[in-house]
Amino acid sequence: MSADAAAYADPDDKTQVGIELHSGQNRVVKRMFESLGYRVRKLDRVYFAGLTKKNVQRGKWRFLSQKEVTMLKRGIF
Repeated sequence: MSADAAAYADPDDKTQVGIELHSGQNRVVKRMFESLGYRVRKLDRVYFAGLTKKNVQRGKWRFLSQKEVTMLKRGIF
């Protein structure tokens, strides 16, 4: 498996990497980095099926909009 895109989350901080995958299986990101000799300490999914966690604090939730619900039901993402 390969990443669609990868970049440092902050150019000055080489400890955090953003990875974009089209699809992936369980633990694929961890396995990719381990194959390169890196240890993954923490993963954070920020986007899934057209949904983001933007403006939602850790441990909190939000209602989906009707547009998001329709999009998910139709499989459009």
